[in-house]
Formats: sequence, structure tokens, C-alpha cells
Amino acid sequence: MQQYFTGEEIHSGEILDLDDKILYHLQKVLRKDGSYIFRLCDRNGTVYHAHLINKKQCQTMDRLDENNELSCDITCILSLIKNDHFELCIQKLTELGVNRIVPYQAQRSVVRFRDNRKLERIRKIALEAAEQSHRNRIPEICEVAALKDLDKYKSRYNYVCYEAEKNLASLECKGSVTYIIGPEGGFDEKEYKKITEMGYQSVSLGKRILRAETAAIYFTSNIVGKCQ
Repeated sequence: MQQYFTGEEIHSGEILDLDDKILYHLQKVLRKDGSYIFRLCDRNGTVYHAHLINKKQCQTMDRLDENNELSCDITCILSLIKNDHFELCIQKLTELGVNRIVPYQAQRSVVRFRDNRKLERIRKIALEAAEQSHRNRIPEICEVAALKDLDKYKSRYNYVCYEAEKNLASLECKGSVTYIIGPEGGFDEKEYKKITEMGYQSVSLGKRILRAETAAIYFTSNIVGKCQ
């Protein structure tokens, strides 16, 4: 069943004006009419069934008693990597339940976000992935961060993926967790030192060398497994 998000607070039985993008998707892409029931999630994360009543409006129906969010708050600081790989990460991290994604301009990142168009694109990807996976929240996509900014995104537990003795089995993430994923070429040594000085603990992903996008999905999956 298709889900959409609205920035309003809604209640059962309300008649609502729908956003033009939602209307276009329902009527032109899916070719649905008033008999089709869809999910509508409001700004509080509450989900309702709804159906079209005319070309501009819908009416909400029953409220769904469900929460598809994780028990802990997850922030992923994701180094900028090649566009298609970065967008794949945004999609999959959203599906897995990450609450906040911080694009990070690492020392060895070969990609640059030169204007807001790229941020707008990945925010759209996150929205569509949140709809597809029936989340109650759309993850926050932050502005691109530099090394000096990483300290302000720390959580109760903080990790950086790097070669280290600490392994995934020993991770703690109760309450909130932040982790940093490096770029294709890995972290610069001075950069890595500054990150650990901020309080990020180094964690190994095993003996094999993983691509950045694989590392992001693999590490997130392990965190999610501890937060269900």
C-alpha cells in the first residue's frame, strides 16, 4: 500500500487538501481513484488510511496503531563518495531506520556538493525510501559537514569505521549512536586522529576491505540489529 507524508497534524475523518506532488503520483502515475486506499503519515509520525474524494482532496479514515521506527536514535556521518553509490546509501540507510544522515566532506572525498541541487535530490530519495518502507519519520538530511563540524553530531555512543581491535560484536548503542563512514580512499591519518580525539571510538569491520557503500550498509545493519 502506497504511503505519503504530510507536514500537517491530522485526525480521523478529516478532509484535507493534498500536495500537488502526491496528487500527481496518485492520479497520473498510479492512476488511482477514490476507491483506492492509501497511507498518510502526519508531522507527528501518526499514520492513517485515506482515500480521494475529488481531484484535490482526500478524507482520512482509521488511525493505524503502529510504530515502525527503531528504539534508538541513529546518526550516520557519511563521507561523500561517487554519486550513484552515495544515493544508494541514502536509500538503504533510510530503509534500515537511520534518523539523521550527515554528508561529510572527507579529506579524500573526490566528490563535491557545489550547490543545493544535490541535497535536494538526496532529500527526495530519502523521502521516497521512507514512504516505500512505511516509516513514521523522514530522516533528516543535514548540510554538508567539514571535519570541524563532526563534534556537534555526537551521541551517547560514537564510532568511526577503521582498522581497530574493537569489533562489531562489542558495540553498544542503547539510546543513541553516531558513526562515521569513510570515503573510497579511506581516512587521511591526520583526519582520523582528529576524529578519535573528538571521542569517536575506532571499530573494525573485519579482515576484508569493503567498498564505502558496502561498509555503510553493513555497519548500519549491525547497529539496527541491536536497536530493534
